[in-house]
Amino acid sequence: MLSILYPEIMFHLQGFDYGLMPIYLPKEDRFILVIKAPKESILTAKINNEFKIYLIKNPLSPSSYLGLVVAFFDDHDEPLTITTPLFSGDGMLTDVTRLFSQENFDAYFYDENNYELLGTQVYNEEFGRFSKEISAATFPEFQRSEVLSTWQNMGQSFSLRTEEDDINAYKIKLNDRLYPDDVMIIDIRDNFHGFNDQKKNLAVASLERDGDPGSMQEKDIARLLRKVFYGKNIYLNPYQADTKKELSDILIVTDSIMFFVQAKDSPNTEDMLRRSIDRKRKTIRGHIKKATDQMRGTLTYARDHGGVTILLDGKPVTIQLGDRRIAGLVMVKELFDDDYPECSAPVLSLVRELEFPINLLDYPQLHVLTQNLTTPAHFINGLYDALDMALEHEQFPKSVWSGSPH
Repeated sequence: MLSILYPEIMFHLQGFDYGLMPIYLPKEDRFILVIKAPKESILTAKINNEFKIYLIKNPLSPSSYLGLVVAFFDDHDEPLTITTPLFSGDGMLTDVTRLFSQENFDAYFYDENNYELLGTQVYNEEFGRFSKEISAATFPEFQRSEVLSTWQNMGQSFSLRTEEDDINAYKIKLNDRLYPDDVMIIDIRDNFHGFNDQKKNLAVASLERDGDPGSMQEKDIARLLRKVFYGKNIYLNPYQADTKKELSDILIVTDSIMFFVQAKDSPNTEDMLRRSIDRKRKTIRGHIKKATDQMRGTLTYARDHGGVTILLDGKPVTIQLGDRRIAGLVMVKELFDDDYPECSAPVLSLVRELEFPINLLDYPQLHVLTQNLTTPAHFINGLYDALDMALEHEQFPKSVWSGSPH
């Protein structure tokens, strides 16, 4: 595994959101590829034994290009994607050109918590055509203020791709594995955990998740939030002392906030990935409705009791609300760009009903926010800003990253 052979890669991955990381190995005079992506994208690559690369032309200047999109086809029309803007004179353009101009290379796939879940040899059949096209292409000069619009334009262009574009895309074939696919990772590092875990289960991670994936996803979410909050402030699966029932999936308590997270997930299996987009949308909407109903009960309990009494190491512990503000977060596996209004409606209805700040995020958005808003104040204020926009426009915004917090 790359993480074992080159453990220093973990340092570089900590500040990496999603995307491609070409790495040059000077002793071997070759490039390898690290891809950081959601587990659904990784599983799709594993099942299909391929992914595709699209070089995206500038719609305003057809002789110019904007970057590349890596597509993982769980659905024939709306695949999972990673968008990578490229800029003239930038090292990333040079590295990508050299990487995909190789006929063979190794690829390693990591999830949001930097767990290495797939390692494979790659066959790049059309490396010559790729090298010729990208070497002749022109790209814009880097301007920080234009990165977000470039990223958005690339997404729009990809969504309007033609059958010819699909035919001309570069197929990257996954061949022999570098280690078995069914890897299971056990993580006992306290600095990445160290929260109050009511179930006291080992922290494990795997690519395929059958049955009830909830407990594994909840730990994943807690690990992401651990980058923002102290472990002592995070309670995983807290139980009400009086009813012995789970109060919420995650509770975070700081001097200023009592923050409840209610999360829903689906199995990460081939059957789930192959479901139609319409069925996936229906499932997500159902998850949001159920999580919102649970959130109503949780926030009402905290409000009416002036705090919460939970079990900690088998003993009741009362946490007074005091001057803390009650807030909530509904989490789902993914949100589709064209489904935000309908998915937002039940959460915004609860916000208006209880007059508490409650946000809606999918897992990739939470990853991006915790990567970049790394203090409690920045993170919470970012959620408040998003809620203000949601109340104004009747739908939550899609959280993307384009610069440092102010």
